[in-house]
Amino acid sequence: LPDIIVLDFLMPEMDGFEVCRRLKSDEATKDIPIIAVTDIRETEAIKKMYSCGISDYISKPFNSEELAEKIKKHLSVE
Repeated sequence: LPDIIVLDFLMPEMDGFEVCRRLKSDEATKDIPIIAVTDIRETEAIKKMYSCGISDYISKPFNSEELAEKIKKHLSVE
């Protein structure tokens, strides 16, 4: 299993909300931190991402150094 999941929330067939819900409802993957990569900016949608179980998010287009820092942060917490 991965140590962390970086998940795009805007996908064509199944959105990130559904993927996140499935990962968090599975005993094998529920504790893996998820970082959402998204161009969603609305406060309510961001709250919804957190409520479905993300650990953090980063906006598109993203800076690779910022993403690396977020990954390090959540890997050191776990």
